[in-house]
Amino acid sequence: MKKIIIAAVALLCLCGTAAAQRHIEYKWRGVYVVVDGSYVMNLNRAPNTANGISVADTMSGYGLGVSGGFQFRKEAGVGLGITYIADPTGAFTQMPVYAELRSHFMRSRLTPFAVLQLGYTLPLGASSPTTKIEKGGVYFGAQFGSRYAIDRGFAIGLHVGYKMLNMTEVSRFDVNHKPLLADARTLHMLDAGISLHF
Repeated sequence: MKKIIIAAVALLCLCGTAAAQRHIEYKWRGVYVVVDGSYVMNLNRAPNTANGISVADTMSGYGLGVSGGFQFRKEAGVGLGITYIADPTGAFTQMPVYAELRSHFMRSRLTPFAVLQLGYTLPLGASSPTTKIEKGGVYFGAQFGSRYAIDRGFAIGLHVGYKMLNMTEVSRFDVNHKPLLADARTLHMLDAGISLHF
């Protein structure tokens, strides 16, 4: 949570200098490529049967993604992307593939932006001693951030966002690796990260 607060404060500081940074107009039309890295924080909770205390159902991890598309105008870009989301336990490591809508709100050097993503998440066959994703499902992502142009064709961005990953079949195992009942799972995550815009 501390990392998300730090990222949000950094975004506000960048926005505060917007008026003084209008002399570079970043390209607002044409092909774009965005590479981003994120820290993802799991919001799911599960009861701990030993003591009745609610604990995180999965560990937090990181995401590394790339997307590309075409910006028709500053407010409207359409693209495709793929992201690798890693859970340190291995249980929920997967790869969402998605279409995205991207919007920048100003043509100035510093501008806020928003991204919506919708697609399908693919399991990668990774597993922990007690969990393995057998079948993926719907993926939804949303980001809000600020992009700072170094020149007309390169910029750096900071963002915060939300990811929802639906898995239609997740196998469960007990401590002796004996199969338990498979079920559907939905993960909810917050993310904060940095991106490179080309």
